[in-house]
Amino acid sequence: MKLKGIDKLREKLPSYTGRKIYVIPAGAVGCAILAYFLLLIFDILPRIFSDIIILGVIEPMLPLIGTSIVAAIANWLVGTVWSKREDMKSKFGDLAYQRIIPRGFLGISLIIPLIFHTFTPISLLPPLSPINDLTTEMSRSLLLILGANTVLDIVIRLALSGSILLLGLLVIRSSFLTFGIDYMTVVYLYFPEESELQEHEIYSVLRHPTYMGAVLLGAAGMFFSFSFYSILMFLIIYILFKIQIRREEIELIERFGKGYSEYKKQVPALYVRPRDIQKFFKFITTRMD
Repeated sequence: MKLKGIDKLREKLPSYTGRKIYVIPAGAVGCAILAYFLLLIFDILPRIFSDIIILGVIEPMLPLIGTSIVAAIANWLVGTVWSKREDMKSKFGDLAYQRIIPRGFLGISLIIPLIFHTFTPISLLPPLSPINDLTTEMSRSLLLILGANTVLDIVIRLALSGSILLLGLLVIRSSFLTFGIDYMTVVYLYFPEESELQEHEIYSVLRHPTYMGAVLLGAAGMFFSFSFYSILMFLIIYILFKIQIRREEIELIERFGKGYSEYKKQVPALYVRPRDIQKFFKFITTRMD
């Protein structure tokens, strides 16, 4: 099945003809892999250099520091797609999008290792055990800390994580199939005159279905470990998306005025109201041809 919107995306990337277009996502995947290894290095640095006392002291904070650094870089890269738009258009005209979008792809790709990191059991990483006991405690499941037995802890965490993971994947899948890769890659941020008003029913339920899907993936990682680390990492991911939503909605209010401001008050950004559950499940289960 041909991916919806791919022809429009190719049209806006004239230098990436044929298979050259895969260079951009391939670079983004490579960046995501490197970022995940960077996060793991932050996690185990004190164990590798155990003779450096200060590393052992700050060890409990290092996983969160690494996560915050990667999140900040992702936010900066994606943010430049918005902040440099007028500059790029004045310099490069219709080629502005082609010039800037690889940076956006890299920024989006950094969200993947952030999500993977929420699934990562910090205290169990090789090659050695944590230096600081607090690192071990912050890696433990809160259910165990609250007195649940090991079997119950595992069953609850896997059930919650698996269910939320599946839900998040379905939301992202439906978003791509419904709106197309051209909308997902913000082609119309640089070519607003070519955009079409989206009136799909899901927008009466959620303002940002794709972002909700990504946040659900982070929540799945949080419940997979259900530790202090995974909860705090999820909060960093959530804040990252809230910043991006604010950035996008400033643009949307400028474009659509008071109408969008009123819409914001009526429709949630990242959660579904109980009365809209049926519409939401219709969206994620409808098969696209």
